[in-house]
Amino acid sequence: MNGSIWKKGILILLAVLLLLIPQQLLAGRPKVEAAAAVLIDAQTGEILWQAEGDRVLPASGMTQLMTEWLVLDAIRGGRVDWEDSIRIGSGKSGVIQASQPSPGRGGDSMPLRAEDRIPLNELFMGMTVSSSGEAEKALAYYAGGSEASFAWMMNERARRIGLSASTSFKPAVPQDEAGVSEESGASRITARDTAMLCRALIKAHPEILRMSSVTQTEISSRGLYLTNSNAMLPEFAGPYAYRGMDGLKAYGSEKDGYSLAGTAQRDGQRLIVVIMGAESRDKSFQAAGRLLDYGYARSGSFAEKATSWLKLV
Repeated sequence: MNGSIWKKGILILLAVLLLLIPQQLLAGRPKVEAAAAVLIDAQTGEILWQAEGDRVLPASGMTQLMTEWLVLDAIRGGRVDWEDSIRIGSGKSGVIQASQPSPGRGGDSMPLRAEDRIPLNELFMGMTVSSSGEAEKALAYYAGGSEASFAWMMNERARRIGLSASTSFKPAVPQDEAGVSEESGASRITARDTAMLCRALIKAHPEILRMSSVTQTEISSRGLYLTNSNAMLPEFAGPYAYRGMDGLKAYGSEKDGYSLAGTAQRDGQRLIVVIMGAESRDKSFQAAGRLLDYGYARSGSFAEKATSWLKLV
């Protein structure tokens, strides 16, 4: 009898500790190696953790989140259709490229040559799944008429959803012979604004989660298969797979660092994590996993608090 009471007492004590310790003792944790990082609750928008959240950094592939939103709006409004055949215009050397492909970027290259005709849905999935800058540029031309007008549309949407004045989307600028663009022509964004953009995008178009979480997509018009650049998707079952991760985008380069805008849902609670300017893809995924663990240890269900807290201590 006494033994049973003793065991119940221990269980009650452990339950109290698991409920209280994350809030009281995990403040300031975890250690994140990146230029900026933010963790928010997707339902409330509350910032659960941040470091340099308002620091203005090169947007790199994060501009694609806004491109996805505007294209999905155009689809919903009937202005364009998934089956539209998009003719690729002429660029330097006959190839359309929004950014110089980089072996370390994390996504597969999708080179588009002048006069190619690619279905809109394939361009969209190439951008969404593999962060193809080439596909992004082609979609901007098609949906906006030009990159400049599409950049105006992105900035207008940014202001409408309340992103800070620090965030600015600009058309892609010409690259020099070494493939380096002028810094002044680059789009800029903060980690906090990126998180808020992700939240608004998911609310407006929840289908983006299904689209951005497929592990591989076929570009049948080119005979290509592109692999998702987000190694945290649980379907990959790799070292960075995170239970509940179901979107949005991983991107990076040696020049601007490696970034991730990801979201996970466990027991009905959705968190959004943004890592910007990490030294490597591995470090961006590691940092995102730590922040998500912290978030669920702090405000998740009892089971998630227990599991996530034990991973942190």
